[in-house]
Amino acid sequence: MNGVKEKAGIALVLLAATLWATVGIGAQLVPASSDIPPEVLGLARTAIAGPVILLVAVFILGPNAMLSTRLDPNSLIIFAASNAVFQIGLFRCFILLGVTVTVFLTVCLPPVMAMVWNWLRRREPVTIGNVIALAHAVVGLGMFVDDRGLGNAVATSAQGLSTAVVASFAFVTMSEAVRSLSRTSPPLMIAGAGLSLSCLMLLVLLPVVSSVGLATLTAGLGDPAALTLILYLGLGPTALAYVCYCTGIAKCRSALVALIASMIEPAVAAGLAVWILSDAPTVPEAIGCTLLMLSMLILWQSERRLSRQQYESGAIGAGADLK
Repeated sequence: MNGVKEKAGIALVLLAATLWATVGIGAQLVPASSDIPPEVLGLARTAIAGPVILLVAVFILGPNAMLSTRLDPNSLIIFAASNAVFQIGLFRCFILLGVTVTVFLTVCLPPVMAMVWNWLRRREPVTIGNVIALAHAVVGLGMFVDDRGLGNAVATSAQGLSTAVVASFAFVTMSEAVRSLSRTSPPLMIAGAGLSLSCLMLLVLLPVVSSVGLATLTAGLGDPAALTLILYLGLGPTALAYVCYCTGIAKCRSALVALIASMIEPAVAAGLAVWILSDAPTVPEAIGCTLLMLSMLILWQSERRLSRQQYESGAIGAGADLK
């Protein structure tokens, strides 16, 4: 793959990650008086972003191109279902673990999971660097267990960690589906159709995972502050971010490269959380976050080395894999 093209893809993923870093802050700033639960916020952002992206796609690509585009239904369903699970898990983790820990877990775990998944499918070689990265991630994850000490914190941390693991795995499967779809379809169509279908799935899942319904969301929209934040969540870190992400990941050598490129998100989210929410991590959490970030940096260096070796051997080059 052309190196310049992949760098452009990584830059777009970084932009998407920066926008995603503001999701937790926005969710926590929604007024408590609006009584909007986290699961409904996930539904609201996809309900706004999906149709908006499709409208932009019609304007840019034209109606004829839209009608002639054929999205692989299996990959599209995987994308939408994974995204729905990720939305539910992400917003629940904000409540259970706080913004900083949630972002570190849901950003740093996916690359490690993708690496292990690639090992199992023999699509990536097992290198010393990757093994060291996995060890850092495992130890870092352990630092979050019962991080606040006693009683209820044990159940809360266990529930939060398990939710974060599920959400992270969903993000990996979503990323793989995006890469598969990007081989034949434009990113705007992928993001718009995927998020719109994800919204419909969330509508079905909402009564199962939450005791509230759409009436709660409708009532909450009467609060101007809540409405403003929901519109921001839908247009900024969802619509714009997913377009950037889907465009960027299509230019990357693998989904793992794009996932590693999103490592800027934890740093931005942690800074905003401490500054705006005073959400400072505990000492064990800080150690865990540091180990997870080190894991990503080790993975990044390992992937760069592997990419250089493959390029020099002719395994990748101009015209490879993705467009």
